[in-house]
Parts: sequence; C-alpha cells; structure tokens
Amino acid sequence: METMVFMTLPGLVIALTMVAFVDQLLLRAGQSALLLRDDEEDGAPPHRTTVDLDGGTAVIRMPSTP
Repeated sequence: METMVFMTLPGLVIALTMVAFVDQLLLRAGQSALLLRDDEEDGAPPHRTTVDLDGGTAVIRMPSTP
C-alpha cells in the first residue's frame, strides 16, 4: 500500500523532494548519488564571446577550421 502513495501526484512530489534532499546531502559530503552533474563543462567555451551590456555589443569569435 505504501507504493501506491508514490503513484499519486502529491506522493511523486514528496518522493522527488526526498531524492533531491538526499542528493544535496551527499553532494556536500563530496559525492553525488546522481551522475548527471557536469556543471563545469556546461555553457559557452571560454574566451570566444564577449558581451558588453552597457554598450549593447556582443563579439562572437568562431573557431578557425583547419
């Protein structure tokens, strides 16, 4: 009967909240239960784009193709 609780929407929210809480505890301990964390590699490559918000300009340097 306990597994039926997690098949409802409120039960799913509770289960996902518990998983996120445990993952944050493990992350602070130096290891993560979820293997989907690669925040360092996400985003734009370094030193290829420059955005000047005050001046309203953006410079995008494309890598040269060999």
